[in-house]
Amino acid sequence: MPDDEPQRARVPRGGVAFGFAVTALVASWNPIAAPFGLVVGLAAALLGARVLRGGGRRRLPAAAVGVGIFAAVASVTVLILTAGAVGTDLPGEPIVKGRTRVELEQTLEEAGERTRARREHASRELERLAGKRSDGGSGSRPSRDRGREGADAPGGDRP
Repeated sequence: MPDDEPQRARVPRGGVAFGFAVTALVASWNPIAAPFGLVVGLAAALLGARVLRGGGRRRLPAAAVGVGIFAAVASVTVLILTAGAVGTDLPGEPIVKGRTRVELEQTLEEAGERTRARREHASRELERLAGKRSDGGSGSRPSRDRGREGADAPGGDRP
């Protein structure tokens, strides 16, 4: 155990906190990644603060705290600015124009007329095939027990 303690002391925790802070800053500008930037920015600031309390080098952990807080604030700002854009109508003409109820019904009626002959033919074929199978379905399918022999068959030589 004594050899493990110096190894832990050499781990650059301030560098890890700063890496998290930079990652949060990169994610903070995108509305989809901003929640990730907020969480990672706060985590980087907390980790940097813990490293500062522990003593040692102060430059990198202090930068991690500053960049982490900045990234968290930037993420919150991006989320606030884009939250109102989700449910609002944008100005200008839409690129894809939706159909009215009348246009939709007319389009569906036309499609029904184009496919009526094929649907009726398919319905007649199903009725014809169902008529051949009116004997109850016994025909081409073998029963489960027909292929078994000996001890596997029902009533076989099993004890």
